[in-house]
Amino acid sequence: MIVISACDLPVPIFTEYLGLYDDEDGANSEEVNNHECEYDVDFQGPSSEPSLFNQAELNDLIRDLDLWKESSELLASRLKEKSLLHQGTKVTLYRYREQEFQQYFCEKNGLVFCPNVEGLLSAMGVPHYNPSDWRLFIDSSKRSLKCVLLHNGNIFGSIPIGYSVKLKEEYNNVKEILEIINYSAHDWVICVDLKMVNFLLGQQSGFTKYPCFLCYWDSRDRNQYWIRKKWPLREFLKVGDKNVIYNPLVHKYKIILPPLHIKPGLMKQFIKALDKDRYCFKYIRNDFPEISEEKNKAGIFEGPQIRKYLGTTASKIQ
Repeated sequence: MIVISACDLPVPIFTEYLGLYDDEDGANSEEVNNHECEYDVDFQGPSSEPSLFNQAELNDLIRDLDLWKESSELLASRLKEKSLLHQGTKVTLYRYREQEFQQYFCEKNGLVFCPNVEGLLSAMGVPHYNPSDWRLFIDSSKRSLKCVLLHNGNIFGSIPIGYSVKLKEEYNNVKEILEIINYSAHDWVICVDLKMVNFLLGQQSGFTKYPCFLCYWDSRDRNQYWIRKKWPLREFLKVGDKNVIYNPLVHKYKIILPPLHIKPGLMKQFIKALDKDRYCFKYIRNDFPEISEEKNKAGIFEGPQIRKYLGTTASKIQ
């Protein structure tokens, strides 16, 4: 760009400051917009009135908050008192929300179960049922025995298909449950802990000589505990052979072990075996200062804490 300057060129004299356009400096943009909005019949400014919940939005909110039936009804009642619900939105809907699924469940010998799994999943919104997309989780405690379907991709939530507060952890009870839910027709992969593996494969419970279902590891041979790494494979599960007392209920290759379910139990037994006055336990206590003294002694750790401890231990070993 060439700028021509000369001494004899006239110098312009400004008698009035015209300013810039509003869209360039933004000084008067708000004033102009307000002026235009007064004459724009289609313009709708932000409303100061609250947005009301309809039934679908209220259901989504309650699901996201993971509320029980009583808490769901209480929340809906409070929103209605504040006039935050659309007309026709039901407050007592959650009091009987399980009725539409009761037709898929039966009760027999103290066990509530679902004989029509495919129909239940369809009613709960699963578009297509494929048994290979699901795994069966069986677990028990002192108070209950339950069977739950878990989706492999975690796209859908867990689906309970069997529950009992009367049945105990026994081979015959587990066999009855598998027959009632018609396991042979679905042939799911089963996800259980090591204790439930014994019942599924017909092995003897307790402190047995050959407790492992994969190999002939000798639990009584303490001299080989920390020396021998390879043991003979257990290829067959035959009744009467090395702590097998019943016929297996499923094939052992259909069983997978849940690591997050087993690790807390292993950690608990490990902590209980430590001398609470020695260096090892004091090191763990100092490494997790946020855990109380009582939880430390009882071996109560959460998943992230267990992963942190195992990661620290592995790095030090390496």
